[in-house]
Amino acid sequence: MTLTIVSTATFGAASLNRFRVIAPEIAVHQFAEAQPGDIPASVLAQADVFYAYGCEPPSRAQAPRLRWVQTHSAGVEGIIDAPIFKDGNVALTNTVGLHAINMGEHTLMMMLALAHRLPSAFAMMGKKRWSRDISSSGGFLPMELRGATLGLVGYGGIGKEIARLAGAFGMKVMAHRRSPSPFEGEGWGEGERKITFVSREQLGVLLNQSDFVVLVVPITPETFHLIGANELAHMKPTAYLINIGRGDVVDEAALIEALRERRIAGAALDVFHEEPLPNDNPLWGMENVILTPHIAGLTPNYEARAADIFAQNVRRFIAGEPLINRVDFARGY
Repeated sequence: MTLTIVSTATFGAASLNRFRVIAPEIAVHQFAEAQPGDIPASVLAQADVFYAYGCEPPSRAQAPRLRWVQTHSAGVEGIIDAPIFKDGNVALTNTVGLHAINMGEHTLMMMLALAHRLPSAFAMMGKKRWSRDISSSGGFLPMELRGATLGLVGYGGIGKEIARLAGAFGMKVMAHRRSPSPFEGEGWGEGERKITFVSREQLGVLLNQSDFVVLVVPITPETFHLIGANELAHMKPTAYLINIGRGDVVDEAALIEALRERRIAGAALDVFHEEPLPNDNPLWGMENVILTPHIAGLTPNYEARAADIFAQNVRRFIAGEPLINRVDFARGY
């Protein structure tokens, strides 16, 4: 029996061939960045699997045979409440694990840029002004990553890769996750470096001790405004906040106030409450902030890695085995 896959992402020939090697009896219909309403009804009616890129899945009326939805992204906040999941008969999977390499590198780049005062250098370049100011405020005297403390809020695949890279720089690592557990023997660099795990109730301890706080958690009711005015008040005035997770994990108004008043040293932000970031948002004019347009997860290898995850799941789906990266609807990710 033919397995019918409808995709709103476009896979190249190499990826399609990989799917067919795993499952010769498949039919893949691709509709680039389409909404379900743009796809012929006769095609959706035969769909067993829907690969979603930037759209909600079809309704049960549109896709009566649908049993599994795979997303092209790790975040599922825009899709998890779709009506087709209400009956519990349709699995939802994502691409968690795909972004660890590029987001790890992005985070290290931002820590180094902030530690070595690149925002001050860029401002100097814009003014064509030569300065070797080494004052503690706005100058070029750097802080060293070696010996500094990294606080990770989120310790999934991306968090683990950031921790590994930070360890190579000689940083101390603390991590917050939903279910803290003892150090499991991972090591890197010279000898073995342990991670200190903290619980939700101990988040203030992590914030108070960290020189860099990196947010890499999904947006759920539990993580909405996880970092607000109270949490920012726990941070050191010399500490930096880096957000590569979701914008609404941070109370943006509280962050702007803390940055203005220099209650924290600065921030590197890739995600925001509203995207694209409006022109009148105060973050644009802040010299102690680095802004990037939600690009930390981009990589030229995105399709290949997404195809790898999907191919594994196609094989598992046909074999009746548990799917990888299956979303827990109760947790929201």
